[in-house]
Amino acid sequence: MSIEFTLRSVKLSSMKKNVLPTARKGRPPSKMAASHAAIMDAVYTLLQEKSLRDLTIEEVAKRARVGKPTLYKWWPTKATLVLAMLCERMAPNLEKPTVLTAEESLRLRVRRLIDAFSGPFGKIVAGLIAEGQSEPAMRQAFFDRWVSPRRTATIADLQRGKSAGELRSDTEPDLLNDAIFGAIYYRFLLGSGPFTRRFGEELVEQVIRGHRSGNARS
Repeated sequence: MSIEFTLRSVKLSSMKKNVLPTARKGRPPSKMAASHAAIMDAVYTLLQEKSLRDLTIEEVAKRARVGKPTLYKWWPTKATLVLAMLCERMAPNLEKPTVLTAEESLRLRVRRLIDAFSGPFGKIVAGLIAEGQSEPAMRQAFFDRWVSPRRTATIADLQRGKSAGELRSDTEPDLLNDAIFGAIYYRFLLGSGPFTRRFGEELVEQVIRGHRSGNARS
């Protein structure tokens, strides 16, 4: 009996050593969400006070009351953090209703983009574009995450208008999109003239006039 008990005790002791320690639970989802919101708020607020170039990760961490390792875990650079905030806070304001003609959709997108760039987000967008000139990876990220989704959606709307007979059959949706939004970014970044809703309306009218089909005009 004594030998059997000893062997059993040794076996149980060995099994305990081989059991992996219980993994520590991570931060509760509610706290993670609160920290994320605090970080986004901190980035937005600080960029109202200074340029992207002058912004530091240390300032964001201090304002959001989180550690720098937390920021670097999710956003390896300052620019990627700012881009994340832009996509999260500004992008929803650019969404559009689904029941619109191609031209109505285009005009709405232009109007909302000009409104957004004329407000607090305009300086942030300009800063990201400037940052991308010396950081090719940042420029690509800006295009992939910010420009490309909106460009793709607008081209799809224009293609839908072409298929529905709103636009001429020889219209190239991608070129039509770039002619309009390229002009918007040009005036936004270089200040070549008034950056207003009226500018956007006149721009769309000037560019799309030659692309309306006979059915659309009638």
